[in-house]
Amino acid sequence: MLLQLQNVTFGFSPEKQLFKNLSFDVEKGKIYAMMGANGSGKTTLFNLISGFHRLHSGNIVFKQQNITHTEPYLINRTGIGRTFQDLRSISKLRVKENVLLAMRDNPTDNWLYALMPASVFKKDLQHLENKADKILADYFLQDVKDSLGHEISFGQQKLLNLACCVANETELLLLDEPVAGISTHNLEQITLLIKRLQQQGKTILMIEHNTDFIDVAGECFLFLDGGILTQFDTFAQLQDSRQAADGYF
Repeated sequence: MLLQLQNVTFGFSPEKQLFKNLSFDVEKGKIYAMMGANGSGKTTLFNLISGFHRLHSGNIVFKQQNITHTEPYLINRTGIGRTFQDLRSISKLRVKENVLLAMRDNPTDNWLYALMPASVFKKDLQHLENKADKILADYFLQDVKDSLGHEISFGQQKLLNLACCVANETELLLLDEPVAGISTHNLEQITLLIKRLQQQGKTILMIEHNTDFIDVAGECFLFLDGGILTQFDTFAQLQDSRQAADGYF
């Protein structure tokens, strides 16, 4: 398994546990779609996996490495990347600069290089520039690459978040509502890109409320309710389930 949650227990107060002994596995190369009512803990689960919250008990294992007590930036370096409901692109940087900033081993991240003339690492920078241009073209952002982050549309910002995950060489993508509030055109683009990422060997765990999108893009289906995460093999099984029927279908 790529990711394992083992007997995870967590709550925001000792009196109320959001999760108690929650366990589930994520297989490499699959697309998981998670649904659940507002407040059921979907984003909190992402925060636990990515290290922004600390478990009360249990373990989180990624690629057979226990990451339970690991800092978020180190979890990212193991290969886990995520997007947020409130988009986290840097609004005062250009679109291309956001992608470049997300790349690993960028020589400009090294303080020592900042003291040297750019000619010292010109070849490395050109390689990253070329790589960024390809990612921008693949993610339908080439025409706005010189725009500031806040100047592009909301749908394009969602595309930029995905592009930054790819630039970061993420193996497991945690996508928090990737198509919420965007146009049909951008939704179709993101659906295509998610399928393409799977073909490239990436694994995707996404939170989403758009049932039409989930039906098309999802492969494994999860429903979170009352601290219990139930997995369904097909979207039809999820639709027919008692857990999901009241809130969604």
